[in-house]
Amino acid sequence: MKILNLHGFMGEADNKNYKALRGLISPEDIISPQLKYMEISPSELLEQLSAYVDADDFAFVGQSLGGWYADKLSRKFKRPCILTNPCHFPHELELIAASGIPADFSEQYRVMSVHDKNELAYTLCSDGDTVLPDNYPNCEKLSEQVIRVHGSHSTIENVGEHISKLLAEIQSNSR
Repeated sequence: MKILNLHGFMGEADNKNYKALRGLISPEDIISPQLKYMEISPSELLEQLSAYVDADDFAFVGQSLGGWYADKLSRKFKRPCILTNPCHFPHELELIAASGIPADFSEQYRVMSVHDKNELAYTLCSDGDTVLPDNYPNCEKLSEQVIRVHGSHSTIENVGEHISKLLAEIQSNSR
Protein backbone atom coordinates (compact mmCIF):
# COMPACT_ATOMS: atom_id res chain seq x y z
CA MET A 1 0.00 0.00 0.00
CA LYS A 2 1.23 3.49 -0.86
CA ILE A 3 0.38 6.42 1.38
CA LEU A 4 0.11 10.12 0.65
CA ASN A 5 0.75 11.96 3.94
CA LEU A 6 -0.48 15.55 4.15
CA HIS A 7 0.64 17.91 6.92
CA GLY A 8 -1.34 20.72 8.54
CA PHE A 9 -1.56 24.43 7.75
CA MET A 10 1.74 25.58 9.26
CA GLY A 11 3.23 22.07 9.36
CA GLU A 12 6.09 20.23 7.76
CA ALA A 13 6.32 17.24 5.43
CA ASP A 14 8.33 15.45 8.14
CA ASN A 15 5.46 15.65 10.66
CA LYS A 16 4.53 13.23 13.47
CA ASN A 17 2.29 11.17 11.18
CA TYR A 18 5.12 10.80 8.67
CA LYS A 19 7.54 9.69 11.39
CA ALA A 20 4.98 7.17 12.67
CA LEU A 21 4.34 5.86 9.15
CA ARG A 22 8.08 5.39 8.55
CA GLY A 23 8.10 3.01 11.50
CA LEU A 24 5.26 0.98 10.00
CA ILE A 25 5.88 0.74 6.26
CA SER A 26 8.71 1.16 3.79
CA PRO A 27 9.69 4.83 3.31
CA GLU A 28 9.53 4.23 -0.46
CA ASP A 29 5.77 3.73 -0.08
CA ILE A 30 5.20 7.08 1.65
CA ILE A 31 4.82 10.34 -0.23
CA SER A 32 4.91 13.37 2.07
CA PRO A 33 5.20 16.64 0.12
CA GLN A 34 5.76 20.08 1.63
CA LEU A 35 2.50 21.89 0.91
CA LYS A 36 2.21 25.61 0.12
CA TYR A 37 -1.24 26.40 1.47
CA MET A 38 -0.68 30.17 1.32
CA GLU A 39 0.50 30.13 -2.31
CA ILE A 40 -1.58 27.50 -4.11
CA SER A 41 -5.38 27.57 -4.24
CA PRO A 42 -7.28 24.59 -2.81
CA SER A 43 -8.51 23.48 -6.24
CA GLU A 44 -5.01 23.68 -7.76
CA LEU A 45 -3.46 21.88 -4.79
CA LEU A 46 -6.03 19.08 -5.08
CA GLU A 47 -5.07 18.68 -8.74
CA GLN A 48 -1.37 18.52 -7.83
CA LEU A 49 -2.00 15.98 -5.07
CA SER A 50 -4.18 13.87 -7.37
CA ALA A 51 -1.19 13.43 -9.67
CA TYR A 52 0.56 11.40 -6.94
CA VAL A 53 -2.14 8.72 -7.00
CA ASP A 54 -0.79 6.13 -9.40
CA ALA A 55 -2.16 2.85 -8.02
CA ASP A 56 -5.36 1.29 -6.73
CA ASP A 57 -3.65 0.32 -3.47
CA PHE A 58 -3.42 3.86 -2.07
CA ALA A 59 -4.46 5.49 1.21
CA PHE A 60 -4.34 9.06 2.46
CA VAL A 61 -3.24 10.34 5.86
CA GLY A 62 -3.94 13.95 6.78
CA GLN A 63 -3.27 16.11 9.83
CA SER A 64 -5.52 19.15 10.43
CA LEU A 65 -5.83 21.05 7.12
CA GLY A 66 -4.08 18.10 5.48
CA GLY A 67 -7.06 16.08 6.69
CA TRP A 68 -9.38 18.30 4.66
CA TYR A 69 -7.36 17.43 1.54
CA ALA A 70 -7.06 13.73 2.48
CA ASP A 71 -10.85 13.55 2.81
CA LYS A 72 -11.33 15.12 -0.64
CA LEU A 73 -8.84 12.72 -2.22
CA SER A 74 -10.43 9.75 -0.44
CA ARG A 75 -13.82 10.66 -1.87
CA LYS A 76 -12.43 11.32 -5.35
CA PHE A 77 -10.45 8.07 -5.63
CA LYS A 78 -12.73 5.97 -3.41
CA ARG A 79 -9.76 5.01 -1.23
CA PRO A 80 -9.50 5.08 2.58
CA CYS A 81 -8.09 7.92 4.61
CA ILE A 82 -6.84 8.35 8.16
CA LEU A 83 -7.48 11.83 9.52
CA THR A 84 -5.74 13.16 12.63
CA ASN A 85 -7.49 16.15 14.19
CA PRO A 86 -8.91 17.14 10.82
CA CYS A 87 -9.98 20.66 9.98
CA HIS A 88 -13.24 20.00 8.14
CA PHE A 89 -14.23 23.65 7.63
CA PRO A 90 -11.00 25.63 7.03
CA HIS A 91 -12.85 28.84 6.14
CA GLU A 92 -14.24 28.93 9.72
CA LEU A 93 -10.89 28.49 11.50
CA GLU A 94 -9.53 31.76 12.90
CA LEU A 95 -5.91 30.58 12.51
CA ILE A 96 -6.41 30.30 8.75
CA ALA A 97 -8.69 33.33 8.33
CA ALA A 98 -6.24 35.61 10.17
CA SER A 99 -3.18 34.28 8.34
CA GLY A 100 -3.47 36.56 5.33
CA ILE A 101 -4.56 33.71 3.07
CA PRO A 102 -6.13 35.05 -0.15
CA ALA A 103 -9.89 35.62 0.15
CA ASP A 104 -10.59 33.47 -2.90
CA PHE A 105 -8.80 30.54 -1.17
CA SER A 106 -11.12 30.92 1.84
CA GLU A 107 -14.10 31.03 -0.49
CA GLN A 108 -12.93 27.85 -2.21
CA TYR A 109 -12.64 26.16 1.18
CA ARG A 110 -16.20 27.25 2.02
CA VAL A 111 -17.67 26.03 -1.27
CA MET A 112 -15.69 22.77 -1.33
CA SER A 113 -16.26 21.74 2.30
CA VAL A 114 -18.63 18.80 2.68
CA HIS A 115 -21.27 18.07 5.27
CA ASP A 116 -21.83 14.37 4.70
CA LYS A 117 -20.03 11.25 5.93
CA ASN A 118 -17.09 9.70 4.19
CA GLU A 119 -17.54 5.97 4.70
CA LEU A 120 -13.84 5.43 3.97
CA ALA A 121 -12.60 7.87 6.64
CA TYR A 122 -11.04 6.83 9.94
CA THR A 123 -10.53 9.75 12.31
CA LEU A 124 -8.41 10.28 15.41
CA CYS A 125 -9.76 13.24 17.41
CA SER A 126 -7.69 14.54 20.36
CA ASP A 127 -9.27 15.35 23.70
CA GLY A 128 -6.81 18.23 24.29
CA ASP A 129 -6.94 19.99 20.92
CA THR A 130 -6.78 23.76 21.48
CA VAL A 131 -6.61 24.66 17.76
CA LEU A 132 -9.84 22.81 16.97
CA PRO A 133 -11.56 22.59 20.36
CA ASP A 134 -14.81 20.65 20.48
CA ASN A 135 -14.05 19.12 17.08
CA TYR A 136 -15.48 15.70 17.97
CA PRO A 137 -19.06 16.45 16.74
CA ASN A 138 -17.69 17.59 13.34
CA CYS A 139 -15.60 14.44 13.13
CA GLU A 140 -18.67 12.30 13.86
CA LYS A 141 -20.65 14.04 11.13
CA LEU A 142 -17.95 13.55 8.52
CA SER A 143 -16.22 10.27 9.34
CA GLU A 144 -17.56 6.74 9.57
CA GLN A 145 -15.23 5.81 12.42
CA VAL A 146 -14.05 8.32 15.05
CA ILE A 147 -11.70 7.46 17.89
CA ARG A 148 -11.20 9.88 20.77
CA VAL A 149 -7.49 9.90 21.65
CA HIS A 150 -5.29 11.67 24.17
CA GLY A 151 -3.09 14.51 23.02
CA SER A 152 -3.00 17.99 21.61
CA HIS A 153 -3.62 19.25 18.09
CA SER A 154 -0.28 18.21 16.60
CA THR A 155 0.75 15.57 19.10
CA ILE A 156 -1.45 12.53 19.57
CA GLU A 157 -0.18 10.13 22.23
CA ASN A 158 0.89 6.82 20.67
CA VAL A 159 -0.04 8.03 17.19
CA GLY A 160 1.99 5.23 15.59
CA GLU A 161 -0.01 2.56 17.43
CA HIS A 162 -3.30 4.17 16.42
CA ILE A 163 -2.26 4.49 12.78
CA SER A 164 -0.94 0.92 12.77
CA LYS A 165 -4.30 -0.44 13.98
CA LEU A 166 -6.20 1.63 11.43
CA LEU A 167 -3.93 0.53 8.56
CA ALA A 168 -4.46 -3.11 9.59
CA GLU A 169 -8.22 -2.54 9.59
CA ILE A 170 -8.04 -0.85 6.18
CA GLN A 171 -6.04 -3.75 4.75
CA SER A 172 -8.44 -6.27 6.28
CA ASN A 173 -11.46 -4.45 4.82
CA SER A 174 -9.93 -4.30 1.34
CA ARG A 175 -9.63 -8.08 1.07
